[in-house]
Amino acid sequence: MPNIAIVWDFDGTLSPDDSTTKVVEVLQGAPRGGEFWAYIKSLRGDRDMPKWEHVLAMDAPIWMYSLARLAARQRTPLNAEFFRKFVLPSISLYPNVVPFMKAVSEIDQGEEFKRLELEIHHFIITAGLKELVEQVFPERLVAWTFGCRYKVVVDEQHQDEPESIPVFCMDETVKTRSLFEISKGAFCNSRIRVNTKVEDNELWASFQNMIYIGDGDTDIPALSLVRSKGGLGVAVYNPEKSKNSIEERLYALRLDKRTDLITPADFSVNGELFQYIKTRCIQIRQRYEASECAARDVDA
Repeated sequence: MPNIAIVWDFDGTLSPDDSTTKVVEVLQGAPRGGEFWAYIKSLRGDRDMPKWEHVLAMDAPIWMYSLARLAARQRTPLNAEFFRKFVLPSISLYPNVVPFMKAVSEIDQGEEFKRLELEIHHFIITAGLKELVEQVFPERLVAWTFGCRYKVVVDEQHQDEPESIPVFCMDETVKTRSLFEISKGAFCNSRIRVNTKVEDNELWASFQNMIYIGDGDTDIPALSLVRSKGGLGVAVYNPEKSKNSIEERLYALRLDKRTDLITPADFSVNGELFQYIKTRCIQIRQRYEASECAARDVDA
């Protein structure tokens, strides 16, 4: 059964906010997220690096460790329950995101899609926290969420001092690994790993059946991978930001034609983004129909 994968970044793409900053502000009890990220950059060593060194330290391990220390000082576990009670209420989506995603999912209810058993599924690949982001959406709307994860450990002798240990760090290059896990179906089949050899005709969703939607330069590796293998890449931007801010953010995406479409984060069903996704899904369906016709001609 073939599948279409609509793959979303989260922060800046489906939400105008940064979800991890919201966690920081809840723990600090004040809107001082900027101070936290400035501290992370100082730990990364940007200013102390030799002039010849161009590979910066990964942000994810640094901020995850720092966030865990901040939580430990308050004896707070960074788990799904904490996120649901204290952080989720402050997470906002762009207007109409959920109805938009539901409308995209319903495209496969057409007779032609049903005959081919061609289904449409949403995925999220976020550099934020998986256990937070996946609670933002109604159950079953998103097939799988890939993101940073903690494991909370409690010592029997210190029950009131939970320790949050980073067990998975997501960055721009790990996003490409997640795309292969989607393509091979590793997220829903425990026997398949990212390095498992899967024949093209057995892929859960080929890259030709993918659309990746992101908002910034951290999405470039994922956009480039999907597009290089026949899928589509889309960049969205917050139209409420200043023109200079938008241009600066999208410059790298325009460079060398990193995307197929750059469009405002407009989640109305009459907007450009929905029409673009719908048209692509129909094109994918037509590709399968053409293959069927070609196969019948050969048999004849």
